[in-house]
Amino acid sequence: MTSKTDISIFIDNTGHDVDKNFGNFLKERILSLILDVPLQVRTFEDIGEAHESDPNNENNTLNAISDANIVIPIISSLYVNYVTPNIERAINHVISSEDKYLFPILLDEADWSNHDWVVKSQVTPENADPLSSYNENDQQKIINGLVKKIKSIIRNLNFSAEPWQTRTVSKKISTERAVFISHDHDDADFAELLQLKLEKEGINSWIDTERLKIGQDWREEIDKGIEDSSAVIAIMTPEARKSEYVTYEWAFAWGKGKNIFPIMLKQTQLHPRLESLQYLNFTNNSTRPWEELIGSIKDISASK
Repeated sequence: MTSKTDISIFIDNTGHDVDKNFGNFLKERILSLILDVPLQVRTFEDIGEAHESDPNNENNTLNAISDANIVIPIISSLYVNYVTPNIERAINHVISSEDKYLFPILLDEADWSNHDWVVKSQVTPENADPLSSYNENDQQKIINGLVKKIKSIIRNLNFSAEPWQTRTVSKKISTERAVFISHDHDDADFAELLQLKLEKEGINSWIDTERLKIGQDWREEIDKGIEDSSAVIAIMTPEARKSEYVTYEWAFAWGKGKNIFPIMLKQTQLHPRLESLQYLNFTNNSTRPWEELIGSIKDISASK
């Protein structure tokens, strides 16, 4: 049982060998993260024994989904036959919730086309090929990317759960329009650091892991977020350069006439349009121009 301040993750699987082993591996991988956060990670094996009247352990599964902030279904050929209508309704509730997250993982070949909650979710791997079709090195890269996303969300959930009095903020958070932070998921740690730096200066900002829910039309939500923002900070790295999401975000902001602040976090070739802007060089950790960035954003806010 988790307390109200614990962050809970539930990894759902069939309990059969391959599914179970992967669920336990992912559990240990998440628990190995260095986080000063009260965290509980449970798999299907941790939620209690099935009873004769409930051979699929549906009731315990429903309770685990209800208690969890993050739900990770391990989708396999066995899982799509095991999942019940009640469990699917519970998963759809996660999708529609404002404070819960769903990360389905496609473990092996399975016909999930009739399961609406999978179809409308952002699955892992992102191209919807099963994880088992990749070699071991690529599997590790995919899992590492997912764990980074989960780590970012855990930190945001923990920050949101803290009492306001315990947060170290030098000024009251502005009620003006927020600054939109565009980044690739590989750069989530820096995006969080940037957000905290801005908040301490009274600058409201938001990152898509806070506002965008799995299952929403991400372009519609991004469009609204950018239109409502005072400026866009684009964190640029080789990964961001290749990202469809990041490119869409700054390009949409450009078309809307928004102020764009490119941050060069890692050396990469900028798009010609971004090259025409004065980017800030953040590649050297010891000489990052935080004051210049914050001052420029405050100037924009003051002129609105």
